[in-house]
Amino acid sequence: MSEPTVGYIGLNHHHTEPYLESIDELPLTITAVCEPDPAFDLEEGIDIGGDDVSMYRDPETLLDDESPDTVWITLSNRDTPAVIEAAVKRGIDVYTEKPAARTAKDLLPLLDTVENESATVCVSYTWRGHPASQELQSRAATDFFGDLRAVDARFLASQLAYRDDDHYLFDSAASRGGIVQWLGIHWIDLLPWILEDPIVRVNASLTYETPTVDVEDGAALQFELASGAIGTLQCGYYLREGRYDTELSITGVDGRVSWDPMGDYFGFEDETTVEFESTREEYSSTPRRYLTYDYAPIPGYGGGYGLDFMKQFLDARDSNDVQVPADLRDAVTVLEVLDAVYESQKTGNWVDVEGSTRKTEMTL
Repeated sequence: MSEPTVGYIGLNHHHTEPYLESIDELPLTITAVCEPDPAFDLEEGIDIGGDDVSMYRDPETLLDDESPDTVWITLSNRDTPAVIEAAVKRGIDVYTEKPAARTAKDLLPLLDTVENESATVCVSYTWRGHPASQELQSRAATDFFGDLRAVDARFLASQLAYRDDDHYLFDSAASRGGIVQWLGIHWIDLLPWILEDPIVRVNASLTYETPTVDVEDGAALQFELASGAIGTLQCGYYLREGRYDTELSITGVDGRVSWDPMGDYFGFEDETTVEFESTREEYSSTPRRYLTYDYAPIPGYGGGYGLDFMKQFLDARDSNDVQVPADLRDAVTVLEVLDAVYESQKTGNWVDVEGSTRKTEMTL
């Protein structure tokens, strides 16, 4: 049996090369690529690896001419929903970069479309595939934390002076937001997923201190979970070149965890350690414990755990008994939180997350 074919749409993106490395590790074959931006050189802009790969400027022309089994999308947030819709209506499966749209309103109409078609859609929130994330979710499900009290998160990265800040990723018309919607979004998705406890309201203060871009370069967020626990998220382009500073901390009356997911420099070839602490009797001999994960040197987006996430998408394509690790409803949930973040920045007030009542009822 031949490998499923992939049409890759969106070459002018920071994640294109690592995704191509991931695809090279998977049982997939890229047969066509597309980049709508005429300023991007299709011949020289990126190494696809193969002389028989067709090149296109228009996504729908690729879909019609090539009919790939799957499309892999790394377009701007503004342009992604239309391509998802075009692919799904043709019965073509979709793997798309997060957040998949500028706002929840841009993505909501696609929910019914996806449900009424046979195509499988997965959104790339790959931190859900990390074994540490899954361990934390498992512990939360068995009430390791007890009564949840506080959640703290941090995602700091190198300054925009070290980045290609004239790219559309830092243009509000194409992307809507900056650091929150590009990097802070990972923890906005991951923490409620770990805890099965949706964010119901937010209070945000954003900074716009980089004159070359019109999106935020820093943010301090407070948020309330459905359980009543209060969380914080600090994120910003503050550090020297190549540096990251990340942390996730979850605290309950019975247990707490602390985890640095990224390390000092981005990469998945070293190790990461989660610290656990419990007040319960079964932990009394060693109340603080550490679980360390060694990374195998696997190329691609998210290394080995990213591949595990993508393999689940491929399994979901082939079986109704397997669910994608993150679907379009998950993407809408995150976008509704982001909508509240940017509304809070405008008003200076706490803002309820649209749809949070429905999600709370589903969780309880």
